[in-house]
Amino acid sequence: MRRYLDTAFATLGAMTVAIFAAIMALIFIQVINRFLLGLPLFWTEEVVRMLLVWLVLMGTPVVVYKCDEIKVELFRFNNDRFEKVRRFAVAAISIVFCAVLAYWGYLFTLRALGTMQPSLGISRAWLYAPIPIGGVLTILAFIVRRDEVKKASDVEELL
Repeated sequence: MRRYLDTAFATLGAMTVAIFAAIMALIFIQVINRFLLGLPLFWTEEVVRMLLVWLVLMGTPVVVYKCDEIKVELFRFNNDRFEKVRRFAVAAISIVFCAVLAYWGYLFTLRALGTMQPSLGISRAWLYAPIPIGGVLTILAFIVRRDEVKKASDVEELL
């Protein structure tokens, strides 16, 4: 089962890399067309904005699954029991936040089904669809995380 999860999240990570590459290529094309050729493309800005939303919301589950998210610890407990409770509380609060995000993102996506992107001629729901998808995938990533958070002693060894 773990191998399938690793493969699924690696595929999602590869998708985010492809999205990032597409964003960079479109921005490069937009700059060349606008400033060198004097022929600005009207659709690139909307595509880049849409891809940026997809990039962030599809990249978040990958980062959470790998336990690579940025952590700011205000309180550190020397007791392992308190440390486990703290980590559980942080994960639970994060899961609740992602559930609320997924719920409202789903409703927002449904509302956007009837509207169109002005320059692209596609449904605006494509802009909002990654919100519920990313929320659900991040919840899944929190539940099936690959590794526990590294202990402070592991970090201190690196320093």
